[in-house]
Amino acid sequence: MPDIRDLNISIELWSVAFCAVCIVCCLLLVREKSRLRTLIVAGLALELVAAGCDALAGVFRGQEGQLAWVATHVGNAASFIACFFLLATLTSYLCMRIEDAGGPRYRRWEVAVWALAVVMGVLTLVGAHFYIDDANVYHRGVGYWMIPAYVVAVNGVNAVLALRTRRQLGATALACMLFYTLAPVVAAVAQAAFYGVDLVLVAAVLGFVVIFLEMQAHAYSTLAERTKELARAREQAADDRIAATVSQIQPHFLFNTLDTIYVLAGEDSGAARKAIAAFSRYLSTNLESLNRTTPVPIETEMGHVRTYLELERTTDPDRVAYEIDVQATGFRVPALSVQTLAENAVKHGIGARAEGGTVRVRTREIADGFVVEVEDDGAGFDPDAIPADGRAHIGIENTRTRLAAMCGGALEVASVPGEGTLAVMRIPKQEEGIER
Repeated sequence: MPDIRDLNISIELWSVAFCAVCIVCCLLLVREKSRLRTLIVAGLALELVAAGCDALAGVFRGQEGQLAWVATHVGNAASFIACFFLLATLTSYLCMRIEDAGGPRYRRWEVAVWALAVVMGVLTLVGAHFYIDDANVYHRGVGYWMIPAYVVAVNGVNAVLALRTRRQLGATALACMLFYTLAPVVAAVAQAAFYGVDLVLVAAVLGFVVIFLEMQAHAYSTLAERTKELARAREQAADDRIAATVSQIQPHFLFNTLDTIYVLAGEDSGAARKAIAAFSRYLSTNLESLNRTTPVPIETEMGHVRTYLELERTTDPDRVAYEIDVQATGFRVPALSVQTLAENAVKHGIGARAEGGTVRVRTREIADGFVVEVEDDGAGFDPDAIPADGRAHIGIENTRTRLAAMCGGALEVASVPGEGTLAVMRIPKQEEGIER
């Protein structure tokens, strides 16, 4: 008939299997390689060693022979030492979990528990906690009382720390933390008073079930929060893209163009029709870019720039002149990026001079990439000066950011007051086989 020893061995072997399954689940199912996951895996491994070694010692307990002697002595010692370091590992988990929730780290307490674990391990090796008699039977040593005292003290403090940071942890996490800190305390006290079923091991395994589930819940909660943050970032990026696009359709430009078309309609119907067609293409391209997240061919962008400059010239032919020199094609740029530079050249460059000026747009190929230049002979500006309205360089900064993110390119702007401005976009060549 099975006795208590057989029951304990069965519980311990079940614990070994459970810990092994949990380790595999942590390694395969929890993709995020966080510190918490590492500590859980380490704790499960220590629990596996503790249960397995105690089961090994139980199997050979009371038997004769060298193998039985080694298995009993080593098994019991390894089980005790693994339990001490298991408690230290769980303390580190609690401290890191509190820190991740926004509370203090309690690093000194963590170090103190690890130091105590080392001391308890040394005491085990010198025979303070148990001894094996000549019949190869396990007995508690004179210093066995230190084990429940160690468990009660460490878990008691851990429970206090969890309660102190209950607001950061939240109700669910707090309940889990209290369970796996207090359950071993109750079990250790009961087991110290009575021989029998290995209650501490049972409590530890149940505690690990709670810890594992709490870690999974915490991971899913973190993932959900990150998903929300990513969604908010995408919404913000979409809003920024829309704002950047809408900012290109300046009210003064719309009004001037419509006024010009109105005048042309009464004087030159053919010119009016051409202006309306160009204006329609301009608006269409700007609105289409609202949903575009990839670069466009430079040929498309230059066609749009030509349309924009032609409209500007139509509204003010005496003050706006332009030259477009396309020497290189076959690469891509962010939509409306060159147009933004052309608009800046018209509005802040030649538009700031009474006599107007000329905007020159060029593309050319260099050894490691392509260059797009937008130059004007307008008023220029001091790059180090702070704009009076605080908004003058928003379009340039937005273009620089989009160029770097979408093409890996860079934007350089040089300007001299009274002489003009030169904006240079540099786009690196893509790797062979990748569409440009």
